Amino acid sequence: MKKLLFFLFLLSLSTNAQLFLEQDYSQSSSSLDWEMIENDHVRLIYPKSLGNDSEYIANLIEYYSKDVGLTYGIKDPKKVPIIIRTEVAQPNGFVSLAPRRSEWFSASQFSTRLGSSEWYQTLSIHEYRHVQQFDNLRRSTIKFLSWILGDVGHQIGVFSGVEPWYLEGDAVWSETKYTDAGRGRSPHFLSRLKAMLTSDQIPTYDELINGSYNTLLPNHYPFGFVLVSNATRKFGDDFWKKVTDKIVHFPHPYKLYTAFKEVSGQSFYDFYDETMNELRASWKKDIKEKPLAKVDYRDNLSPFKIGNKTYYLNYTLDSFWTLYKKENGNKVKVAEIPFTKGMSKINIRNNYAIYSQFLPHARFGHKGSSDLILINLENGEKTKITSGLRLYNPRFSLDGKSLYATEFNEDLKWTLSTFNLNGEKISSMGFGVETIVEAYPINSNEVIAILADPAGYKFLAKVNLEKRTKKTILAKSRNNISSVFVDENKNTYFEAQYHGVTNIFKFTDKGNLQKCSNVDINATSPFADRKNLYYSSEDAYGSHISVTPLEKCQNFNVSNLVNFKYLGDNPSDSYNKFTLRPIEDQAKLRTNPTKHYEKHEYGDLDKGVIVPHSWSFFAGNGFGLSLTTDNYLRTLGIFAQVGKDGSEDQNYSLFNISFKKYYPIFNISGEIRNREVDFFNSEQTLTWKEKQVGSSMTLPYFHKKNLYNLISAVTVGGRYVDTRDYEAISTRPTYDNRYFLNTYAEFYFNLSKDLTARSIMSPWAISYFAKYENAKGNNEKRDSSYKLYQYGKIQIPGLFKHDAFRFTFSEEKQRNDINSYRFLPMLMNPTENVFSRGYEYESVPHYQKITANYAFPLATPDFDIWGLYYLRRLTVNTFFDSTKIESNSLNTTFNSTGLELEFESVFLRKLPINFGVRYAHKLKFKSNVGELYLATSLAF
Repeated sequence: MKKLLFFLFLLSLSTNAQLFLEQDYSQSSSSLDWEMIENDHVRLIYPKSLGNDSEYIANLIEYYSKDVGLTYGIKDPKKVPIIIRTEVAQPNGFVSLAPRRSEWFSASQFSTRLGSSEWYQTLSIHEYRHVQQFDNLRRSTIKFLSWILGDVGHQIGVFSGVEPWYLEGDAVWSETKYTDAGRGRSPHFLSRLKAMLTSDQIPTYDELINGSYNTLLPNHYPFGFVLVSNATRKFGDDFWKKVTDKIVHFPHPYKLYTAFKEVSGQSFYDFYDETMNELRASWKKDIKEKPLAKVDYRDNLSPFKIGNKTYYLNYTLDSFWTLYKKENGNKVKVAEIPFTKGMSKINIRNNYAIYSQFLPHARFGHKGSSDLILINLENGEKTKITSGLRLYNPRFSLDGKSLYATEFNEDLKWTLSTFNLNGEKISSMGFGVETIVEAYPINSNEVIAILADPAGYKFLAKVNLEKRTKKTILAKSRNNISSVFVDENKNTYFEAQYHGVTNIFKFTDKGNLQKCSNVDINATSPFADRKNLYYSSEDAYGSHISVTPLEKCQNFNVSNLVNFKYLGDNPSDSYNKFTLRPIEDQAKLRTNPTKHYEKHEYGDLDKGVIVPHSWSFFAGNGFGLSLTTDNYLRTLGIFAQVGKDGSEDQNYSLFNISFKKYYPIFNISGEIRNREVDFFNSEQTLTWKEKQVGSSMTLPYFHKKNLYNLISAVTVGGRYVDTRDYEAISTRPTYDNRYFLNTYAEFYFNLSKDLTARSIMSPWAISYFAKYENAKGNNEKRDSSYKLYQYGKIQIPGLFKHDAFRFTFSEEKQRNDINSYRFLPMLMNPTENVFSRGYEYESVPHYQKITANYAFPLATPDFDIWGLYYLRRLTVNTFFDSTKIESNSLNTTFNSTGLELEFESVFLRKLPINFGVRYAHKLKFKSNVGELYLATSLAF
């Protein structure tokens, strides 16, 4: 019985599974020409511009197919489709279902966040491990769910049975085990966890799983890595295979923990405490600094000293990344910027600062840019000086009149490009098969650059831009070096890892290597004047700016930063004590003469358009059967559904073909539906049957400027509707078959500012949605109808840090005549009340509603009840609602005022659900109402 109840619970989740099937904008631009190659393990779909890298990727998958799945007992992995997206600006990759595939983004290693192995090599282990995880879990009950619901059922089973930390931690474990690099060997990766544990801020397991507003917690990648790693160290490499063997039989939110105990004999929660305490003890041996007095979390990065002014970046949980100026003891805000720690860099010279910002394409989700933003330090004004380029790690020239930036070109080559302050490109220099990571000028013709060879090994070199020559300064290694800086005396500073810590090193102008910082966790973003070194030092509560006299720099043996001598024995870079596993001849994988691939043109039609990847027995808010297909490029999909509608309790069937390759999104649809309408304040009920076929076109638009995001879309469409078999209670009109030409137009607009970590809602936002439908009948005077729906919202900051005011307006108006065509109900936001809070909704021909809300946080308790329930935040909202109603029989106004207490919660460590209690005073009836509600609009 217990299994049956839980199975029904899983099926109920499939209603939410529609989220996986909704239309998306995650396509590449329509100008790309696609090809395909395959071997026994991968079907690779890629743009032609990828060139020979396609064969390299296919060879990598083949190479690692022998190893990556072995701990799951997978010796002959199933072939997987992999799509290479070459137009993105941010490096990433993912494995997904519906349909089963992996997608990789081609932006390469310009950041220390990504480890120090070659980018495609990292993906060929990390993402390929995810493929093996999903395939390993598709057994027993999870396989049965996939029979019932397709890929969505598979995903529900995985979601129910395992945690994201296990999936990501296991993938990082794999990329570390099967290479000589991986994030598990980079001190940056575990630094926040190290900072917390060594300052006795050991988070509870439920805090890590569910999140907190009280400090910045490590995400699920690092703590998942240490949990997966410690379990394999303690119980064997096949331990997680044994755990998943038990999970697949009956996946549920606690199965991971019970299976862990069944296999290991140890409670998972005891294991978690043991792991964290062992890490704390191991790391604490190396802590030299005294504990800091407790402060709220803050990050201070990228110091620059210009005369008597010091500039630096600051971030807190209550603010955005902000550039500050400190002068004569006074701290002045210069500008808020969209900065990403570990992925972005800022540079300052004279009266300007420069950084790059990730920006979306106006239409295609798998195309983006990283453009240069210039800040005037006098007034904080920000100017975007380039457009549509992928530029990283910008630095000013010595005279401040031009800029150097690493550029990832359309032909997928990395160059060092020079721009003037208007964003016009002056010159560009390529490095052949090597990748330019970043560069800093020595003089007008030379730079110190961090380069990477085709296998991902990084090295420092002096580059002459005029002669286009280079001289190696620091030999190639897997050391995760970064953030090169050159001072006025031609000394070169950079970050490098050594024995589990990132420190600042210096090459003097005479070529001697010195170690200039001596921190416990990480030292980053160096800047030096003639006397001192300034850098960001990571600590228990974020990071602070440190200053060290240059005379304290100590001579250091160069060999200690190469040949893997930089690896220590502590968990920060050698937690698992893995043997280093470089590819014996990585270059051969790019130019293997014995391996021949036959290239094929790849279009929008593949078997995924015909064969459904998912199906469901729940249809919208009723019951039915739905089928969904999509091609791998997500440019063509079909959705079909038969069922009973929950709003009118009538049968229907429909289909929709969506074509998303070009800028406009085209849809063709057809539908047969039984209809039933109950008239407001009347006993009359009207039923009929209608058939319709139609098409629509949507023009979306996405834009981001600094911290503000714009999303808009216009949709126009038309349908031919044939209605028949009218029946009415109390009045009985008789009609011949009627037909209508239905046209409609929708407009959506939303402009909002990014949220801070503790924001309840966007501090500044304005949005508007309108839909107008018109039905022109063959007897126009009698049958025709129209419907207008509109909704607007404005949000502004409140009186304190996270308080906010929110005002909304909504209206619906349609012709009120039993003879006219009746439209389906409009649902803009099902979680909001249609009428004023406290009043029940009934269908009316015209209503207008306004609301005023004032919301503020009450507490952030991180309260947990045995992993069943977790309370992150309590929020209070006070409101006033007014709804004006007009109909043939009644004109009135419903006013209410009251208070809501909302609980931002996580149930079963899986389901983030906000619920609340509401007290509403109905002014019209002078009565009070208490209500329990779910998922209000406050939670966004």
